[in-house]
Amino acid sequence: MKSKIKMLGLLAFAFMIVPFAKVDAIYVDDIGGNVTSIEENNVWYLTVQDDDRKDLIIRNGETVVLDLNGHTLTNYTAANSVIWVQDGGNLTIIDSVGTGVINKSDASSTPTVNNQGTLTVKGGTITASGAKSASLYNSGTLTFTDGTITTEEDNVFGLVNEGTAVISGGKFVQAHNFSVLNNANKMEISGGDFAVSEGNTNAYSLITNQGSSAAASLEVTGGTFKANNNVFYNEGEDKVVVSGGTYSHDVSKYLADGFNLKQENGEYVLVKDEQIPVTDDTDKVTAEEIKNPETSDNVIVYVLLALVGLGAAAITTRKLVKKSAI
Repeated sequence: MKSKIKMLGLLAFAFMIVPFAKVDAIYVDDIGGNVTSIEENNVWYLTVQDDDRKDLIIRNGETVVLDLNGHTLTNYTAANSVIWVQDGGNLTIIDSVGTGVINKSDASSTPTVNNQGTLTVKGGTITASGAKSASLYNSGTLTFTDGTITTEEDNVFGLVNEGTAVISGGKFVQAHNFSVLNNANKMEISGGDFAVSEGNTNAYSLITNQGSSAAASLEVTGGTFKANNNVFYNEGEDKVVVSGGTYSHDVSKYLADGFNLKQENGEYVLVKDEQIPVTDDTDKVTAEEIKNPETSDNVIVYVLLALVGLGAAAITTRKLVKKSAI
């Protein structure tokens, strides 16, 4: 099984070295069609007014906010991404209505969204078809707070990460046989729902960490993970560290120091190791030690206190005797 998964990972990354075909590019300052564009304070605000087909490119130095507005964007040119954020570009995707979709109109190996710059996803559904492709490929900086990542057929990853990805929310649905997340660099997960879609029995693991890559690291501090077989598949060294979240399967071999798993209502949840509090009781005297001072480590102290007490009593007695004599 390991060799099979590794082969799938290599196939998934094959599209990364395929150069883009001729792009019928649309830029934010001349987008037209069913997408409106307004610039304010050096930020371009794009709003999709109806379903449209675009090869949208965010160039170096451009900051863009794209509102899907409940509509669907697909690529205009076959074998090209719907959205390409180039190095130095900055894009935020939102969906003010909640039913917006970004997908490809063909089954090429090109990712639906290709980020080489800075991308923040706050809404919308990003999906893909086409063997060896991905819904979202990130080689830049990705922040995912809401929205959905899924696929439409076998041999397609949801999110492939070769940059830095920080996930704090959203839904990641493994609809077919490839992992919904494939990490080959740095990924942090603090929240979100990660699940296999209903009826999908071919899925091996929800998340693949390319541990054979020296740079691959996956840190999980939260989220809900429901798999058919395994939550994580980790190649090479153990570079998956779990310190939070709720799981459908045992992930104890990935736990950070100080944590254990327990089952609650059929799920695995993390709990911190129980520790006996350590207090400094060296200055405290127990009732047993007072009753039996010979059992105490402070016998010398008690002896000294007794001697002091005797001395004080003797002084008091002498004073009383002297007073009565007078």
